[in-house]
Amino acid sequence: MTARAMHILLVVAGFAAALLLAMAGVDLIRACRTGPAWKRRMLGAGVVLLMALGFAPDLGRAAEKESKPAAPTAPAISAAPAAADKDKNLAEATGWRRIVAAWKEAEDIISGNRGDPPFDKTGKKRLLDDLKQAKADTADLQKAKLITEPEAGLLLKDLSELTVGIARRSTQAQSVTCYWPGALQLSRDSFDRLSERLPLLEKLAAAETIHREVVEKVLVSIEADIQNLDREQSIKAFATAEDRQAAEKTRDAAKAAAKRLRERIVPQPTCYVPMPPSPPVPAKEQSRARQEALERFAAGTLRPEVLRKAAANARHERDAS
Repeated sequence: MTARAMHILLVVAGFAAALLLAMAGVDLIRACRTGPAWKRRMLGAGVVLLMALGFAPDLGRAAEKESKPAAPTAPAISAAPAAADKDKNLAEATGWRRIVAAWKEAEDIISGNRGDPPFDKTGKKRLLDDLKQAKADTADLQKAKLITEPEAGLLLKDLSELTVGIARRSTQAQSVTCYWPGALQLSRDSFDRLSERLPLLEKLAAAETIHREVVEKVLVSIEADIQNLDREQSIKAFATAEDRQAAEKTRDAAKAAAKRLRERIVPQPTCYVPMPPSPPVPAKEQSRARQEALERFAAGTLRPEVLRKAAANARHERDAS
């Protein structure tokens, strides 16, 4: 049998096997990728012939479904309104846990930790809905008095920034063109964000009650903008002296408020005041104590080692004098 006849026989056998498997509802794509090499070659030839003859119209969609990455799943958190958490503390509140989950997912995607592209259209819509819910939860937590007004304001500003960042991210069906902003744009963005947050930041720093969980979150972006404006080239990027002075003034005010908040949420070390030394015992009282020790030893109520120690101390005092 010639090689050409072998190839024709292989294609016919593969066509028949692929047709039978398709009629039985077997996943042909998976069947072509598993098993011994002769089986994969035979079924591959049969699938190609099936597709050429139009007998497998769903194979392309099946392959796309298999290769399509799964959208990130949201954490299993109750959909109960955050106002129902008024009798709980902040860390246990359902609304706060929803905020933290959506916040972390959005940060991971914007920073590129989820790959590129990070989601499909369904995953993007779900995350945008989660961020919208996080804003509603922030308002509910403020009404429940679990967070203060400046904390809620700073959280809402950061959630709005995250929402814009997610809305700009591409999905599988979109092309991506990246532009790196110049130094002036980066400095201007940091200045604008700090200017918007400064009144709330100073109000929060002066408040009697703050919540560590909220402060730690809102300080991340604020301290990043402060660090950006701390660089000399960032200040020089502003065109006029008035703009440079305004940027430095805003940066310094935000830095002072952020420092006060950091000091309040960082646990302070416990200080121990050393006890003052005991006053020296007069020589007369020391002699009386030694005399009492000798009497106790004579009466058998004092151990010999204690007496030897007392005698050694007495010799030491005599030699020193």
